[in-house]
Amino acid sequence: MSYRLDLAGDAPDTVREVAREQLADAIRNLRDDRDDDPVAAVHAARKDLKKTRSLLRLARPGMDSGVYRRENRTLRDAGRALSGTRDADVLVEVAEGLAERYGGQIPETSFTALRDELAADARAARADDGDGATDEVAAALEGVAVRAGDWPLDDCDRDALVAGAERAYRRGRAALAAALDEPTDERLHDLRKRVKDLWYHARLLEDAFPRVLKAQGKAAHRLSDLLGDDHDLAVLAERVRGGTFVDDDTILELIARRRAELRDDAVRLARRLYAEPPKAYCQRLRAYVLIA
Repeated sequence: MSYRLDLAGDAPDTVREVAREQLADAIRNLRDDRDDDPVAAVHAARKDLKKTRSLLRLARPGMDSGVYRRENRTLRDAGRALSGTRDADVLVEVAEGLAERYGGQIPETSFTALRDELAADARAARADDGDGATDEVAAALEGVAVRAGDWPLDDCDRDALVAGAERAYRRGRAALAAALDEPTDERLHDLRKRVKDLWYHARLLEDAFPRVLKAQGKAAHRLSDLLGDDHDLAVLAERVRGGTFVDDDTILELIARRRAELRDDAVRLARRLYAEPPKAYCQRLRAYVLIA
């Protein structure tokens, strides 16, 4: 499934088409694929929702504000309804990665106890969610998909798409400045959300200048992964502090060490991605999109 706007075609039509494709994929993951691998299915559905919300942000300047708020709120709530199970499963993966990276620095039994308790948390989260939550989310997404065909997008031309990308870039640059000033977990997590928009918007507009925008998207993807790994470790640290694990102080020290490495890499890459002032970025992107 292609997550890309057809810039040679009618802008409103291609926005609606991409939105419906993403929503259809999310519904399929929740309804058809969940029995085979519920963890992978929920993860894939959440990615579809994030991509659809990023598409909405790109088209926002050419979209009715009330419709935007309604659909964005519906997709946000759907993502939150799926987050509990996925977040619990992620912590198991994070603990396993930490054990692999720092194996031998503390007894293996310490990591085993941590993984076992996190795995129990994940099983409990899946049992609590059951099929009801995913069925409700799928039904809500069907409603959005039906409404997408009638989204009022008459003003959604190429200029509007560039304006949406500029707004997202400006927010990302502000989030980076805030994170550099005070790198709290909350600010770094907010930066990651803005970086995802930069990544997804580069993918959506890639046909305007594939060589440049594909490279930008690849770098933004890498930055999103770095910040995501840091966030997952922050959540794991909170879980360790709230438990009664053997060698918890040492585990927290290892988490802090890995987070410092991730943050150093993330800051270097973020400075490059957001090096341009927003107006300069917008002028360059507009030139690509209008020529396409």
